[in-house]
This record gives sequence, structure tokens and C-alpha cells, in this order.
Amino acid sequence: AIMFNMDSQDELSTLLATEKSQKAIVMTIMARLSGKAKTVRWRPGRIKQKDLDILHQKEAEGNEDSNNSTSWQLCQPCQPLNDQLSIDGMLSVNLPDGGTDLVSTHGKLTRKEYLDTKKNNQTQWFVERIRNFHNRDKQSLTFLDVGGGRGDLAVHIAVNFPNAYLIVVDCNESSIAAGREYAIKCNVEDRIEFVHQNFSDYYAEYGVKEGGNRVDVVVALHACGDLSDMALKFAQQNECDFVICPCCYPKRYLAPFKPFWHSLCNEDEVDSLSRIVELDNESRNDESRRAMLVINSMRRRAFEEGCVNVEEFSNKFSKRNIVLVRDTVS
Repeated sequence: AIMFNMDSQDELSTLLATEKSQKAIVMTIMARLSGKAKTVRWRPGRIKQKDLDILHQKEAEGNEDSNNSTSWQLCQPCQPLNDQLSIDGMLSVNLPDGGTDLVSTHGKLTRKEYLDTKKNNQTQWFVERIRNFHNRDKQSLTFLDVGGGRGDLAVHIAVNFPNAYLIVVDCNESSIAAGREYAIKCNVEDRIEFVHQNFSDYYAEYGVKEGGNRVDVVVALHACGDLSDMALKFAQQNECDFVICPCCYPKRYLAPFKPFWHSLCNEDEVDSLSRIVELDNESRNDESRRAMLVINSMRRRAFEEGCVNVEEFSNKFSKRNIVLVRDTVS
């Protein structure tokens, strides 16, 4: 710890125990040694003409006026909420002990800065969007948070909806443990159940176990890749409302599970669209957003026409800001 200019051995131990990214560990140590934050230099994403051709083709397909089993409608997202969100200042910041100055895996910000300027705004958007459903804060509802192990979203929902019960399912044991600690800090541990389990296993067992809570609303904030798709399928099969914001579009964790939108594309189209979304350089933001809209419009096709909205929150909070919402009661 002294060699790395850290205050204590506990600080170094916390960094090594809680940070999954080796790059972020190195950046934090370099920042301590140099006395200034390390600037992240992103390598510009590359895009081929073939990828652009596929994007144009799928956009044209989504704008066609047809009515067959593979047709789908390209949607333009609505913004039901403004960017000025009121965040509960009394809510504890979800940080491990000694983690305030750790560099976030998102690169340029410390973890605290990331939570203050990005994550907490994302979770508050979810809270306000749920509040706009149909007086849900007056109902005793059960929420399923898919992939929300550290508890950021679940705790925010529990604090704002006193009658809500939440189930958080995540395959990362350390994240689940951190989520339990955060729920205790915020005095909502009696209304949040943290489940350390692969979501595909939870899905398979749901409805089989006796005495379990019936899920009313599925939420997923940046559930990676096909985890978002499985959350959508769970909601469809079990007739749940949902607020789901996908991210990490190329990731496949749940094979042989096949996302619905893949059935509307060939393999080259799936690969190209997923890679375009993940372009991080500023000059490609337009193509990235267009590809997100194509993919999420195809995801929407799995449901009855008109019952799922494609929405978005401010890209100041995240570039992965397209959200699929179903509210069948309102």
C-alpha cells in the first residue's frame, strides 16, 4: 500500500477485492503514484461499408408497409420524462468501504463520480417511469430485478415505493453480497430478496416452487446482451409489465437461448448491428443509436402491436439509453 501511495493496506485490499477490471486497478494505482487521474484514450471504433449497408437495409425493412410473420415496425423513441430528475439526497451512496476514489470501470470517472452523475440518474429515471404507470406506489407489487446484483436499482425502487417487494437475481456472488449490504444501509433489507443464481435457472424454476412471490413488474438496467432478451421473454411468458434497458449488445451469456430478434435477421445482420451499437467514438454516435433502435424495434415485435413502448432517457446519463416499457394496466 505504501509503495502505491495508498493510505492503508485496507484501501489496497478493497481495490483488489471489489474491482473486476485489471485495467481499472492499474489506472487507480497509476493515479495514486502520479497524483493525477489517468486520461483514458479510447481507440476509435471501426465500421465497414458492409455494416452500414446492413444497417440501411434493416431500417428500410422496418419502414416497409407489410403484414407478414416476419414484418416489424421501426420505432422512434419517446421521452416521457425530462432530464431534471429529483434524486433522494438522503440515500446512501452505494460504494464499498474505501471505494470513493477508485477509478470506475467506465474509465474517466471515479466510482463516486460515476454514481453521482450517471448511475443514480438512471435509477431515478426508472423510479419516475414506474411512478407514471398507474399509481403503483399505492399497490403491493413484486418487482424482479434481472442482473441487478449490487442493488442500485432495487434499493431506489424500495425506498420510493414503500409497499413494493423486490427480488434481485444475479450470478455474481460478490455483487449479491454488496447488494445485501447496501439494502441494510438504506433500511430496506426486509423488502428485498437477493438471489445468487443464473437467471436461466431462476426462469426455469419460476412457477414450480411453491409459496413464491408472483412477479408483477420486471426491471433490468443495463442487463448485458441476451440477459435483457431473456428478461423480456420471462415478462412475455408470465404476463408481467416491464422497464428494461439493454446494453452490451453483442454479448451472449445464455446460449443455446436465442433472442427473439435474431429470428428476424441472418447471422451477418446480427453481428453487424450488435457491433455498430457498441461503437464508442463520438463520430459514430448516430450509427450506434440507429442500430439500437433497429434492434429494440425488433425486440418489440415479440409482443402484441402497440403494447410495448420504445423510450429513452438522456444520453448524458448513458449512451445505452433506449428502454423498452410495457404497462398493460394503464
